[in-house]
Amino acid sequence: MTPMPADRSLVDELHEHARTLAGALGLPRDTGTRMADALHRQYAQWPRRYHDARHLLACVRAADGVRPIAPDADTIAFALWFHDAVYWPWRRDNEARSADQAREAARRLGLPAAFAARVHALVMATAHLSGGPPAHADPAADWVVDIDLGILGTPPEVYDRYERDVRREYFFVMPWAWRKGRAAVLRHFLDQPRIYRTAHFHGLLEGPARANLQRALRALGA
Repeated sequence: MTPMPADRSLVDELHEHARTLAGALGLPRDTGTRMADALHRQYAQWPRRYHDARHLLACVRAADGVRPIAPDADTIAFALWFHDAVYWPWRRDNEARSADQAREAARRLGLPAAFAARVHALVMATAHLSGGPPAHADPAADWVVDIDLGILGTPPEVYDRYERDVRREYFFVMPWAWRKGRAAVLRHFLDQPRIYRTAHFHGLLEGPARANLQRALRALGA
């Protein structure tokens, strides 16, 4: 499938975030540029409408934003670059394939084996409905998961666009099946004692996220 046309301002910002990460990891800055370009091509592929380069940029922005307070910020950022590298809505192994890609990329870049193994585990933590690791098994996983779920706590108009975009990704699902399945996903998050594992994101986003999810359930008639 042909990728969507690139938004140059988006690409330029991805380049800058990737160069910053490359420098922090002791890699040449142009290595970051090449990584950003390769991943942008993946995130721009059909049928992505939410899990696209805009989502990638939101995640890497958030990762840089919490760099002063998050543990192992470089590991968190690297994992987030790859967390949706593979995304086909009809498959159940997207996280596993994305995690494998993250690990192999780290190895090719000459990063330590322990780093490669850890970013693999952090990407796997984003398999939210599969449970992921228990909270605090790795503190960095809490940050990765919270950043990935940041969309849930956005203003209502942003959240509503997210719901529309996810539905477009699942265009092949019949309406009745979509309502049933989507309601189950929303209830999964609402049933958690905490949607956000870190104190930082819990304080910022927990309330807005619960309000958005409850409103989305009502819109589904669920």
